[in-house]
This record gives sequence, structure tokens and C-alpha cells, in this order.
Amino acid sequence: MTSKAEILEAALMVLRHGEPLTIDAVARRAGLTKPGVVHHFATKEALAVAVVDRVLDRWEEQLLVRAGKDAGPRENLRAYVDYALMGELDGADLALLADARLRDRLSERWASRMNLWFGSTDAESDPSFTSARLIADGAWIDRCLGMFDLSAQKRAAITTVALGLIDEGAPK
Repeated sequence: MTSKAEILEAALMVLRHGEPLTIDAVARRAGLTKPGVVHHFATKEALAVAVVDRVLDRWEEQLLVRAGKDAGPRENLRAYVDYALMGELDGADLALLADARLRDRLSERWASRMNLWFGSTDAESDPSFTSARLIADGAWIDRCLGMFDLSAQKRAAITTVALGLIDEGAPK
């Protein structure tokens, strides 16, 4: 019997191959029937939420490695910038965009778990933090879409610039 985890991996493979996230596509990729997927995920929405949670679990694991357990807002943002620019990413990392009808719900879920990593609760008061975050956001999306493929060396140089912005915004 195929487990929920295996079905979620099949769903991520669907996204990595640029296919729409549907129960049928996931069933084919997992080697199951549609009822076999529905047994674990009753609706496409339940499947999409679980996929976003799976991606978020990986992101949070990587961010914790980079920031450390007791990191503050500055270190959390540094971890986010580093992961978005230097981490292993792919098209499945954009799972929250997988279904236009669910985009608001999936984006809300993403934001509720990721806001901790964005450095400051009052972004307007700290343009340096906001600028670094926007660099990371753009890099994340471009990297996942394969739109702007930079070498690791170039990404490292951009990471240095973004981290410098965070340091610039640090309390003096």
C-alpha cells in the first residue's frame, strides 16, 4: 500500500515536471488509481494543502540549519536569504501557486509559517531588511521557474550583497 508520504512525493514530482497538480496526475505518478489517492486526500484542496505543508517542512528544516534554534529576526532573515539564493530549490517549491482557485488559501498558509523568517515584523521601518527579503523572494521565484539561471558564484555574490543590507539594517 502506498503511504501519504509516497503520494506527496509523487505530487512533488508532478510539479517538478511542470504538470498541473491534479488527483489524476498524482495517481498516475504514484502508480495508484484515483480512489487510491482520494483514500488519503479526499479533495484536491486537501492534497494541495498537504503538498504546501511538505514543501514548508523542508524549507523550515533548511532554515533552522542555517539560522540555529534560538535565532532572532536578523539571523532568521539571513537564513532565508541564504536558502533562497544558495539552497537546493526546484519548481515544486512554488507549490503554493499550483492552483489559481486555491492560491489565497495556500499563500496564507505559506505566509503563516514563513513570516518568522522574514526578519522584521514592521518591514516599513526597516527598508534594508525589506530590500534583502525582496532580493531573496525574487531569487526564489526565478530559480524555481528557471528564468534567471545564475552560477553558484554569481548567486554567492548576490547573497553577500543581500546579507550586507541586513547588516546595514541591524541596530547600531
